[in-house]
Amino acid sequence: MRWVVLVLLFFGMIINFADKSIIGLAAVPIMEDLNLSYAQWGIVGSSYYWLYPVTGIFGAALADRIGAKKMLGFLMLTWAVLQFGVLAIAALPFLVLYRVLLGAFEGPFSPVAYSHAHKWFPPKLRGFANSVVVSGATVGAMIVAPLLVALIEILGWKMAFAALGAASIVWAVAFQLLTKESPAEVYEQAKQKQTKKLEKLDIKAFLLLLASPAALFTTLAYFSTYCLVVWFSVWLPIYLVEVINMTAGQMGMAVAVIGIASTLIYIGVSSLSDYLFKRNQNWRLSRVFVVAASMIAGALCMTSILAFQHPVWVIAAMCLAKGLTYTILPIGPTIMINEMPERGGLMTSILTSSGNIAGIVAPALTGFIISLTPSNEVFGHNLSILFMAVLILVFSALFLYFVKPATNVEGEGQAEGEDLLQKSN
Repeated sequence: MRWVVLVLLFFGMIINFADKSIIGLAAVPIMEDLNLSYAQWGIVGSSYYWLYPVTGIFGAALADRIGAKKMLGFLMLTWAVLQFGVLAIAALPFLVLYRVLLGAFEGPFSPVAYSHAHKWFPPKLRGFANSVVVSGATVGAMIVAPLLVALIEILGWKMAFAALGAASIVWAVAFQLLTKESPAEVYEQAKQKQTKKLEKLDIKAFLLLLASPAALFTTLAYFSTYCLVVWFSVWLPIYLVEVINMTAGQMGMAVAVIGIASTLIYIGVSSLSDYLFKRNQNWRLSRVFVVAASMIAGALCMTSILAFQHPVWVIAAMCLAKGLTYTILPIGPTIMINEMPERGGLMTSILTSSGNIAGIVAPALTGFIISLTPSNEVFGHNLSILFMAVLILVFSALFLYFVKPATNVEGEGQAEGEDLLQKSN
């Protein structure tokens, strides 16, 4: 059952990020149809994240109470309604409203998915499991880009959005029919224990925990990487077409290549982290050092694009930059959940929602940076890349220096016991 859950979470994340990224792939026809400027397009990209952090926290906290299965099914159905609603969009205000509402209902998905995978896998496999879930984001945002571009060109951008709505309905039905909330015997024990703890959450202690170095600098590192996540989603297609001079078809293939290569990279790094953790049980070495080193290397690859803008190197550097910096996405949730295991959904939502504040700032800021140099758009795009790289370098260094995760022996032992119980059953 754990592998069925993981596969469906993987496909759910594909839909989640396809919903996010299709707006960037359809940027040119949308801007032409609605007569939008770069500044207005930056607002469209930013609007998705206006409610995302808030609903992410409350949605994940609610999922801790009612169960991930019900919450994820409900979220998918709301996405379907909104994607079909795109057919009625005829002006900028409606496009912004659609993006705000889509972001609001997609906000809880990632933290709930990470927390749900956490329940089904023991510590020695959680890095891998989360990397599979995260890889669904890359598939949805990049690898399926040629398919989405083809849908946009054949059906028009509105019908392409509606097709994603249909995929959401299929997923919601499959998830309800094929999965369970958690391992049966363990769930009954955990449910009683969790219900008691949920009623006695110490708000002051919780806020102090969020301000601790482990939680604070993990969140900031996630934030810096998510600036790049948003850049890849909103601005990469435009960058490849207008700066690197690719056609729409070439752009779609390049985005897919970047997605495939980067997925293999961060799954490999996450598996390395799991391997080191299994051998030494050392959080600093296996989680923090591996992630920080990868992020720093990825940021340096990103800066190399400023000096070498040959299309082949741009794609190669993007593969490395995305794959290496994204390692915080699967490993970060394991660090946060480790700080308060009984509140896994809530802790992960704090991480993802706080990090996704980048989604509010980054698209609009990128549009503003590019608009500063209207006579030299190449320089503006390069300046935005430099900004992303420096941000990641700074916060990954802080993450490396300050984050010293707690050793949660009880939680680790319980998870291993759950794993043995599942095997015996």
